[in-house]
Amino acid sequence: MTIFRTIPALLLLVLVAVPARAATLPPASPAGMMSFADALYNQGDYYRAITEYRRFLFFFPDDHSAPRAALQIGESDLAGKRWNDAETALHKVMDDYPATGEAHRAALLFAGVPFRRGNYSLARRRYRKLLGGGTLDAAADAEVRYRIAWTLIEENRYAAAAATLSAVGRPRAADLAAALPPLEKLPRKSPALAGGLSAVLPGAGQLYAGRPRDAGLSLALNSAFILGAWQSFDHGLPALGGLLAFFEAGWYTGNIFNAVNSTEKYNRDVRGAAKERLHRRFGISLGFTGHTPRLDLSWDF
Repeated sequence: MTIFRTIPALLLLVLVAVPARAATLPPASPAGMMSFADALYNQGDYYRAITEYRRFLFFFPDDHSAPRAALQIGESDLAGKRWNDAETALHKVMDDYPATGEAHRAALLFAGVPFRRGNYSLARRRYRKLLGGGTLDAAADAEVRYRIAWTLIEENRYAAAAATLSAVGRPRAADLAAALPPLEKLPRKSPALAGGLSAVLPGAGQLYAGRPRDAGLSLALNSAFILGAWQSFDHGLPALGGLLAFFEAGWYTGNIFNAVNSTEKYNRDVRGAAKERLHRRFGISLGFTGHTPRLDLSWDF
């Protein structure tokens, strides 16, 4: 009887162990695994793609596609906006495969991570470190300098960007430099003046910032509370007058901050629209290419 009870248990162990063993077996070929990982990546399933690229590296660490698999891990992290993981993965590509094209691509992507996050000064330092490495050919050197110029443009430092572009020595860079001086002449409104105007007359700063609807609303609300508080005190209702005055103090202060913020938004919008036109005109995109966020450059050399 003991034997008959043991047989089902052994069969169960075999049934569990066989699939587990099969799951750990490598695919028929490295190309098959890479093809599957690439398909996941192209479908935007970056988390599973990373798993498959790592499996590839585990089973085929010496395959000629190993550098690309390692790079794709970093690219997948970038696509998923896992910035810290992306930097770690890209740095590993540079360390493990230093003499490959993938290492060069990883270095550019690594330098561009802070660009995507809006940290242009850090991106600029990383790009300049690439220039100082002495390993870039002429085309790569021009590309890196072009990107440095864009970090300065994003910071509205147009003169410095033009000076950087002059060292690129390519027609497209010269055209971009020639398009920068008009940005210096874009209209700009003073946040301090807007705040001062709204402090004197609620809504005046919003009108100066080009937001007439906000100006009218601010004037109406502040006028209503001021009038209500004055009428309450005049009719012997100090408690109600004090309450209305308290709320009016908040509306009045908020009106000033709103005027300042409206002016700053106006300045950002004007310059943002101008820079977006430059992006389209000079073949640079800071958004997504397919599923992947990239800084893409189109050169007419």
